[in-house]
Amino acid sequence: MSLKNFMSIAVFWTFMVPFSASAFEEIQTGYFNKTALQGFDSSRYLTDGLSVKGSKTFIFDWKGATWHFADAESRDLFAASPNQYAPQYGGYCSNQMSLGNLSNIDPGVWLIHKEKLYFFGHQIGKDRWQETGIDARIKDADRHWKKYMAENK
Repeated sequence: MSLKNFMSIAVFWTFMVPFSASAFEEIQTGYFNKTALQGFDSSRYLTDGLSVKGSKTFIFDWKGATWHFADAESRDLFAASPNQYAPQYGGYCSNQMSLGNLSNIDPGVWLIHKEKLYFFGHQIGKDRWQETGIDARIKDADRHWKKYMAENK
């Protein structure tokens, strides 16, 4: 096997294969750092309805993850009430959580439902939620999330 083939396989297994429940962290972060939401500002989704990249200047550490914010106001909102501004399911893909799986997200694919923030890995997952009933999918995802939390205390 050539070095190129070996490296291709290594990259595939590292980044493309979904991680297992044994890799569970309450807040989904990057593979090589503890940055939540790939550095996007969690507060701005809820306050402005926008996906905004945060800055390393405005950070807040919560639940073992570093959260980035676009400005001090967003950071301070989050710091005062993190449960209100943090995404559901620790920032994991909401669609996959409703199916009992952990999966990464695309910070550009999200929705707000009943003042809560939900992320998805792909538009098709968000579409599934909207087409099959958001409240029903939340019920499924909540059940799986509680299981992950109980098993990983």
